[in-house]
Amino acid sequence: GHKLPVVCMDISSDSTLIATGSADRNMKIWGLDFGDCHKSLFAHDDTITGLRFLHNTHQMFTCSKDGEIKHWDADNFQRIVTLKGHLGEVWTLAVSPNGKYVVSSGKDRTIRLWEKTQEIVVLEDER
Repeated sequence: GHKLPVVCMDISSDSTLIATGSADRNMKIWGLDFGDCHKSLFAHDDTITGLRFLHNTHQMFTCSKDGEIKHWDADNFQRIVTLKGHLGEVWTLAVSPNGKYVVSSGKDRTIRLWEKTQEIVVLEDER
């Protein structure tokens, strides 16, 4: 299990996975069939304060006192993207049923709405 208290958790919509987030900065993905830990990921640089699965997927979002929101794929245990925008700790988040929106709030006393788009992002190689 976790080394420090579990702060948040969610169950996938197909009821096969549970994900837990902890003050130990780790996210663990568990199988609901046997209760086994599929993977433990060092997910954030501070306490994970929120965790929500996207409906009908094994993708999820986490938020943390480190000020970041991260999008994860629980099938291949990979981070998809990191969202930055809050000034300070992010305390909670919610995901819309259609998966198009994530809303978050934090210590900076703002509520931020994140929208999934089809925009192409071009990343440049480091030189």
